[in-house]
Amino acid sequence: MDFPGFPHPNPSLSFWLQGARNSTLLGHRTTETLPESADITIIGSGLSGAAIAYFLLTGPNPPERVLLLEAREACDGATARNGGHCRPDCYMNYPSYKKHFGREQALKIIQNEMDTLNLTTEIVEKEGIDCDFWRGFTFDVAESQSFADFFAASYQEFVDDGGPVDGIIERILDTEKARQATRSSKATVAYRTPAAQLWPHKLVVHLLKLCTEKHRLNLQTNTPVRAVHPATGVTGTGAGWTVKTDRGEVQTAKVVYATNAFTATLLPEFLGHIWPFRGQCTVVVPPKSFAGNNMLKETYGLAYGEGKNGYAEYLIQRPRDGIIIYGGARAAVPVEKLLGNTNDSEIYPEQTKALKDALPLRFEGWGEEALGEGVIHAWSGIMGYTTEGVPYVGELHDKPGAFICAGHKGHGMARIMTCAKGLAAVIQGGDWASTGLPECFQPTQERLTKPAQVEVSPKQTYFMSVRSAISRFMPWGAKQAVVSQVESPTSA
Repeated sequence: MDFPGFPHPNPSLSFWLQGARNSTLLGHRTTETLPESADITIIGSGLSGAAIAYFLLTGPNPPERVLLLEAREACDGATARNGGHCRPDCYMNYPSYKKHFGREQALKIIQNEMDTLNLTTEIVEKEGIDCDFWRGFTFDVAESQSFADFFAASYQEFVDDGGPVDGIIERILDTEKARQATRSSKATVAYRTPAAQLWPHKLVVHLLKLCTEKHRLNLQTNTPVRAVHPATGVTGTGAGWTVKTDRGEVQTAKVVYATNAFTATLLPEFLGHIWPFRGQCTVVVPPKSFAGNNMLKETYGLAYGEGKNGYAEYLIQRPRDGIIIYGGARAAVPVEKLLGNTNDSEIYPEQTKALKDALPLRFEGWGEEALGEGVIHAWSGIMGYTTEGVPYVGELHDKPGAFICAGHKGHGMARIMTCAKGLAAVIQGGDWASTGLPECFQPTQERLTKPAQVEVSPKQTYFMSVRSAISRFMPWGAKQAVVSQVESPTSA
């Protein structure tokens, strides 16, 4: 696989970004020129970068000089292109996590997702963030018997190992009742769990404005970082790293990589461990049969297909305006068009068509779409996937003063807030135990020296079989790509 390079210019506009053309952060540069030095430099202004800055600057003993560098506009990457979900996995990927990390860590990973939902709720309420935040429930809908069996096996293993389910997971195992509850004519069973939805770009912009206006954050947009090297011959600044941009260099004591899919460009050791993967999403104006009092009351992850050929799609319906955000349709294009693809400046028409056709086929009583109804816009976004399905969070084992929060595998809204809070504490000298984060998130040498793998699941990649594509994308010497076929159809 090639290095991911840098974010593409002139990316597509998501629904979230279309509604932010009045943002005062467009083209924002706190200072006209780059500072020569900083205490902490964060690379990337999505939810990871913004939340790390927020927790650093609002926590105890905040650093004096925090610099945030963004290659494009503020929050113009994966966070601004996702499905608007904050959707904890309450059981489904548990067997996969247990396989990789053992029972204790697997239980911590599942708990961390619920902790993230709670922390996100707390921050939105504490800061009075107007981001259309709505907290309620979501359905995991199995549209085939193989997925119904998978749901059941994952649930049972989680319960057998002591995972909490009472008051959290409601199972609807009768097919007719599942169809009535979900309004999906294809449902076989459904599992109902807590979740939230929101306008992700508004959340990040609020945090960035708070930090720039009240806490001295220096935000520099349209400033791609080209390289980071250990600082040499620098005296009097306390700098440990030289951050090189098109607009000059910055000497910084600490550097934080909130670079997700593009991480391996600046940190080559992550090639083969964080993968770019392109997704596509749409805006749907529903017909009257799914509007007003007929709106969907939950968000959805919809799993379909059989065995290793399974897929999943996801949707939310926004209470504020009734608009549906619907994404997925990975079955519509060959996987080699998605794996390793960092071009979010275009969309695939066949993917858009598949998304357009899906809702009338899937939901009972959708009916004919009038002029102006149905899919009205589509966009793409680049996600960062990892071998084990969990992110890299912590200090880099061989680079003192360098930290990472990346590789959220299309599931960042259900992980980032707690990861950012924990990492901010570590950056300030706290120990890992105090963060409450799973130990397996750390970017250890052991994780980075394992053979590179592609673990594909409908939960985040929507593919369970990519063998035919692997050889075309992974020509890195002795490292052998291993396709591991796993798991679940929820979506962030």
